[in-house]
Amino acid sequence: MHFTKVVNRRIDVLYSQAPDMSRLMTILTAFLFLSVLVVPQGVSDETTNDDTSTPTIVISEILASPNGMKNNETCSNCYNATDWNGDGEYGKFSDQFIELHNPTDQAINISNWVLDDIADGGSAPCQLARNTILQPGEYVSVFINASRIELDYYDGDTVNLYDVDGTLVDSLSYPARDSWYGNSYIPLDNGTIWKVRPPTPGYGQDESFDVAQNMIGCFGISDGGFVESMLLKGRVVTMNNEADVINEGRVLIRDGKIEAVWGGDNIPQNVDLTDVQIVETDGTIYPGLIDSHNHMHYNHIPLWDFEVHTSVKSEEGGYSNRNQWKNNPNYKRDISWMKTFVQTASMWNMADQQMKYAEVMAVAGGVTAVQGSPSSNTDAWDSMLSRNIELYNFGGDGIHTKVTTLESDYTGSHITSGNSSGSLNAWYLHLSEGVDESSRAEFDILVQNNLLVGELVVVHGTALTSAEFQKMAEVGADLAWSPLSNLLLYGDTTDVVAADQAGVRISLAPDWGPSGSKNVLHELKIADMWNTNNLDSYFSNYDLATMVTKNPALANNWDDSVGTINAGLYADLVVLDTFHQDPYRNLIEAIDADVRLTIVNGQPVFGDVDIMSELKGDDWEIVEGPGFNKALDVTDRSVPEGTQSWSSILADMEMAMALNPDDIAATWSSSTDSYSSMQSNVLNSIFTTGDTRHFGIITQSAHANTHIDLSQLEDYYEVPMNNGARTGVNVVLEPQDNTGGSTIDPVDETPSGETGQDNDTTGGSETGRDSECPPNCILGEDVEDASSGDSSIIGPQSLLLILVVLLLVAIGLLTKGSDEDADLDADQTVIIENQWQDETKQFVPELPPLTPPPSSEEE
Repeated sequence: MHFTKVVNRRIDVLYSQAPDMSRLMTILTAFLFLSVLVVPQGVSDETTNDDTSTPTIVISEILASPNGMKNNETCSNCYNATDWNGDGEYGKFSDQFIELHNPTDQAINISNWVLDDIADGGSAPCQLARNTILQPGEYVSVFINASRIELDYYDGDTVNLYDVDGTLVDSLSYPARDSWYGNSYIPLDNGTIWKVRPPTPGYGQDESFDVAQNMIGCFGISDGGFVESMLLKGRVVTMNNEADVINEGRVLIRDGKIEAVWGGDNIPQNVDLTDVQIVETDGTIYPGLIDSHNHMHYNHIPLWDFEVHTSVKSEEGGYSNRNQWKNNPNYKRDISWMKTFVQTASMWNMADQQMKYAEVMAVAGGVTAVQGSPSSNTDAWDSMLSRNIELYNFGGDGIHTKVTTLESDYTGSHITSGNSSGSLNAWYLHLSEGVDESSRAEFDILVQNNLLVGELVVVHGTALTSAEFQKMAEVGADLAWSPLSNLLLYGDTTDVVAADQAGVRISLAPDWGPSGSKNVLHELKIADMWNTNNLDSYFSNYDLATMVTKNPALANNWDDSVGTINAGLYADLVVLDTFHQDPYRNLIEAIDADVRLTIVNGQPVFGDVDIMSELKGDDWEIVEGPGFNKALDVTDRSVPEGTQSWSSILADMEMAMALNPDDIAATWSSSTDSYSSMQSNVLNSIFTTGDTRHFGIITQSAHANTHIDLSQLEDYYEVPMNNGARTGVNVVLEPQDNTGGSTIDPVDETPSGETGQDNDTTGGSETGRDSECPPNCILGEDVEDASSGDSSIIGPQSLLLILVVLLLVAIGLLTKGSDEDADLDADQTVIIENQWQDETKQFVPELPPLTPPPSSEEE
């Protein structure tokens, strides 16, 4: 529109000074040209709307120019402003609205339909709230404070409505500088639009209300973007062994995999950094954390506040086995129902939103793979955010899970056959979950039924002793340890020292929301406390770090894909702020705000706003934490429900946990008769920091605190910070020596100053020389000699030709008018541009008559 305004003004200037008929012909020609480009618009109140079809849902009303509030000595609310949406604000940034209407005789589900103004321009599109069903004849209103769609008075605007398939359902346009204050547009049957007063947001023209009716939400949409490559710079903790840490590390990621790892400024000869985004992380880079025990579809539920109800208890006063706490009188109300309500289609029908919420909780802690996800209806989330261990990964699907109690008649034929054929990667079995003999005896059934196989991962094993651990070690079985859940439910936890001494590999995991940490990063604090206070620091800091990285990768038979940082492996990584000299203490003590970046399959999904902006542009949303913000990319239009934004997911989950009777009545088709005792609960917070309820329940549990003072947990989180950055931290890493503590054999370096320096974002073109790798370098086998390829740079002959053409065009333009014409033209162009762009000089429409047009004109 700016272009049209400027051209029109230039023509006015030429016309006023045209000295001859030639100039006049030029002007006429220009006007003819513009008449083809510019769509004619009527000047009357009745304006043609191109779309004369009758769609299923119509855009029935638009208010672009609501009256603002003005009070002075002579009048109160001088312009008769109305706070249509009742938010206490007046004017365009609050009361602009779009109304939708169902003129049919059938109810129509418009959940997740998209509202937009000018396609590929104007405001960002938004997605209508879920479970929005328009009944026959019903109206709904969408206000600007919900949609963020700003209707443009000056240039006119178009509102478009798309269904879930992206098909245009209806469109309504109005011309530039045409709307009247306090008057809305409605479409007429003949395809034109008309101004009416007063507006009727959410109800029919024959009704009258003081405020809008049937207001619905419309949430922002983030669009996925693929990051082909990046170079991360920071301290690299490879987890190959304790000493293998590269202080001045470089990790090159391309097409989802780690292509090369090295230390220092001299890059490998065979690495091409052309078009590679270089990220100065100012942090420490680890393999992505792997959660080897969870129940993801329960993680919207916060820690369970319960009383032990049985007479038979553990020595600490907790439960003795898992069959007891499941019979707690409030277990259904507080846990199983809250899962059922969300997952069931006839209730909240939010299974997809719930799983995405749970996965955001995981990646917020640097977790790149989780065990314990649902195995059906996975399309909307199994390729987003964190990996799901039981589903298809790395070219295979050989991991199984059994959560229910192991009975004596359980044969597990798929386990034994998978073990024999080699197709079984891992079998996660909840076993001996309790502290009594009945829990321990489950292990005897396992042995008797020939199910003690090398792929076994015993989940919990709380009742097991050295004898059972010895048998596990003999076949190479693993253990998944969840100390917080054990302590909260039973008052004691697994004898991990006995397991380690027997030779059992141990992984660490949080279990689930009702009795565990929010993710692996936070479970590390529980393990660290238990190790220090109860095990006399039996495990080293490095040992604890292996429990969340390489150990679970080995348990899954994934060690050739993830778990360490080596070339050829998949790029599942987490970057944490560097605040501790010891990289393993740095991991153990890291909290929510310290997570700088989480990468899954080479794609950044969560992290600090600066890094996510650098890698993803604006393709992310803010996740608000206590005193800090993080950026999240949770959308992917290539998958079902892939446009669900974080803001809409969060709003849905908060509504589901609130159990508001009106929301239930409007949404559920199931009866609530069987759930008369249901009660609302808070949504489990994504972050541990600032969750006072979380810490309170842990601290007040008497049996959980029998062997340890769990109030110490809060000490990890009481860290002085400024906008999410630790204050008073000054970690100086030792300069990289020839080996840097790496076990990787050093080779010849690229001489400093030659092409390929990693501070050159183009990477240079001289690559593929004889030497392959500088010190601390790991190169993938598929890295080939780089070459510059065909040049896309314009050659000197082409440049000369372009310059000649531009010169001829310039000469031709100069001959069109005098210097005075050109000067005046330029001056007036500047004035016109400023008129539309300078807020202080912005054009504001005149206040229209306060009385509406006669009723005869509105018919």
